[in-house]
Amino acid sequence: MEQTAETDGFILFPAATGGGALVRRSQIAGARANGRDGAILYAMCGPSIYTTATIPQLAQFLDAETTNIHRD
Repeated sequence: MEQTAETDGFILFPAATGGGALVRRSQIAGARANGRDGAILYAMCGPSIYTTATIPQLAQFLDAETTNIHRD
């Protein structure tokens, strides 16, 4: 998907210490759950971002869908 100024805005992800991290949508490389404490976002150009948002909440912020992968 090509990013435009309208779809590549900044998103404020909540943090445990208050405030949060302001991240440009196009700089998000991925994310994974971090136990019950939220998730870790991986940025293309910087450090990992620890957020109190859960994966379903991150999906809402990013207008994305979540999926469950079961390994046998």
